[in-house]
Amino acid sequence: MLHAFRSLVSPELTIVQVLPHADKVVLVARSKVALSFCPCCGRQTRRVHSHYVRRLADLPWQGRVVEIRLHARRFRCANSQCQRRIFTERLPETVRPKARRTSRLSESQLAIGFAVGGEPGARLSCKLAMPASGDTLLRMIRAAEFKSPEALVGIDDWAWRKGLRYGTIICDLERNRVIDLCRIEMPILSRLGWDVIQASR
Repeated sequence: MLHAFRSLVSPELTIVQVLPHADKVVLVARSKVALSFCPCCGRQTRRVHSHYVRRLADLPWQGRVVEIRLHARRFRCANSQCQRRIFTERLPETVRPKARRTSRLSESQLAIGFAVGGEPGARLSCKLAMPASGDTLLRMIRAAEFKSPEALVGIDDWAWRKGLRYGTIICDLERNRVIDLCRIEMPILSRLGWDVIQASR
């Protein structure tokens, strides 16, 4: 039976037990890897200090809430010069450090938050069996990492001679240079407008 649930979790985890409940499905899991890397010095170690249980919310299954009870480990750093003597194992494909939901659930809830906002997003999330409060969705939106734009464009216009000649400048504000400069003659626009009016009659 456990083989059927392998595709439901991250490839970093292995399912130990499935505990079905009336309102949710609990998956008891543990990490597949036998070693871990220190987040400070990057040294790998196999020395386990202790174990603890992390409760992680995950994507729903068949309209039911899924909770992963992860039997996580604390490791001792093998580097005697490292300031971090004990650290928890890292599972970058599954969950961020100190997070209470998996990365893929966070991405889905963040997409809902961006699409419909806080309170509407909370109602939609509950309907989709991945509940989150409106405040939580707004916090996720504020903490989201955005890719900086390649160029920040500024546009300005002015009158060389009011009613007759106008100019428009387009600038790349990041590189502080002019992209384009154009001049508009109002008599030309007036003549074009008159031709359009005559054609529509």
